[in-house]
Amino acid sequence: MASTLSELTNKSVTLLTCDGRLITGTLLGYDQLQNLILKQSYEKVYSMEAPVEKVELGLFVVRGDNVAVISEVTTAVDGKDEDVRAEPIPPIVQNVT
Repeated sequence: MASTLSELTNKSVTLLTCDGRLITGTLLGYDQLQNLILKQSYEKVYSMEAPVEKVELGLFVVRGDNVAVISEVTTAVDGKDEDVRAEPIPPIVQNVT
């Protein structure tokens, strides 16, 4: 398990954004604000009516403040959810007072 982003560089990762998007790609780089650059990326879109849809994104930049969770992808897990049907992930709301 990686404890820093440097250990995930050039590896396949999946990230969950604060607005509920699930994006997978190869981590190409990052900066001090944790902005991420992914190559060969795609988004998995879940719904109850249809199997998971894979939307190709290509080279993709994600702002660091929009990343909720990031994880390394293993080849044993990747690609085994084509028939999965699920409710979309709701946005993550942060209450600041």
